[in-house]
Amino acid sequence: MNPFERISEIEKELQQLSAGIRASQQQLDHLQQELQLLKNRNDLPAASAKNSAEAEAPGQQHRLEHFIGLKLIHLAGIIVLVIGLSIGVKYAIDGQLISEMMRIVLAYGAGILLFILSFRLRKKYEFFSAILFSGSMASIYFTTYAAFAYYHFISGGLAFVMMVALTIYTTFMAIRYDRKEIAVIGMTGAYGIPFLVSSNSDRFELFFSYILLINIGTVFLSFRKNWKLVGQLAMLITWTLFIGWALMRYEPQNQTIGLIFLAAFFLLFFVNALSFRLFKNQSLTYLEIQQLLVNQAALYIASLSLFDFTLTSGIVFLLFAGIALLVVYTFPTEKALQRSLAAEALIVLLLFILLRWDGLTVTMLWVAVSVILFVWGILSHQSWIRLASVTLVALTLAKLLIIDSSRFTAVQKTICYIAIGVLLLLFSFYYQRLGLLGKKDEGGKKISEMP
Repeated sequence: MNPFERISEIEKELQQLSAGIRASQQQLDHLQQELQLLKNRNDLPAASAKNSAEAEAPGQQHRLEHFIGLKLIHLAGIIVLVIGLSIGVKYAIDGQLISEMMRIVLAYGAGILLFILSFRLRKKYEFFSAILFSGSMASIYFTTYAAFAYYHFISGGLAFVMMVALTIYTTFMAIRYDRKEIAVIGMTGAYGIPFLVSSNSDRFELFFSYILLINIGTVFLSFRKNWKLVGQLAMLITWTLFIGWALMRYEPQNQTIGLIFLAAFFLLFFVNALSFRLFKNQSLTYLEIQQLLVNQAALYIASLSLFDFTLTSGIVFLLFAGIALLVVYTFPTEKALQRSLAAEALIVLLLFILLRWDGLTVTMLWVAVSVILFVWGILSHQSWIRLASVTLVALTLAKLLIIDSSRFTAVQKTICYIAIGVLLLLFSFYYQRLGLLGKKDEGGKKISEMP
């Protein structure tokens, strides 16, 4: 068969198939019209809608019941069980019904019982097993901590080894279960457990060593399973505990140890926030940028509680500025992160000036910072830096009007108003000369195109 005959044959087959499709479509349209006529004649739409609603309602109810039965009841059950056991143990302790040794034995027994149940139920009821397992690990965590820190039944070395083993095992099982619930309930839930054991807080170095150990396991799990929420929750809990201690329990002789834990917590969560960007090449999310900012803000607040206000502000500003420069060099495309870190460093610098000096000096230094920022914004073609400069001038003017006017002499007010007025006019002249609708700046780049 030559090519021309084959072409003719294919064309005939296509025509036959097209005719068949058109016939099928006509038959389909005819059946649809007939069905619609029958529905209209017998008033079936209302009944059909009713049946559909009745079918949909049980489905919605089923989903709600499924959520309550498989999610909420398990969580509520383990919480209610722990509360009941805590009330019972407290009652027994208050009534001197059980000894200190018996408390530890019963607590270990409860943890082991939950562990055995979780192991037996894992194949058929995996989620329920994960909840029981997390409860068992939390119980064994705080029992080991209490046996060493409060009752002195075991040595420090043994307690450390046991808790390291528990952290590693819990992390391993969370990966094996592939359940975020184990990490959230089992590990981060252990942060507050020492408070349930005793009100004794003299051994703060043991407490923060315990917290640091849990943090390492939590941060590793957060990175390994891509559970960012776990690391962020650990950061919030840790800084709340540390700042609370710094404000209420800190004593000057504990400054060195406090600084060690301060640095350890900051570095751990700083690496955790950037780990996905560094090792998995994932773009930073809004929540991760927030985590970095909160981590730095917590460092600043905790530092103010441990050290001299002025000295701390100066050192922290240098640290924040260095981190911002490091981020600019390491992640040149992360513009939102760069701006956020630079803004935080600027705020700390302004606070340092406010704490170090007073009166006219503060106002003039803030004006000087504004000038530096504006010039930097021009040279780097960064509009957000220039806007930060203008905002700082407005803040300085507001401070002058609201606070300084009642304290400054006539000469001081004259100097401030003239300086700020001249600066505002210079800023205005810059924008007027370049124009905001397309004229080029000194770098040859349109302002409207600047980042």
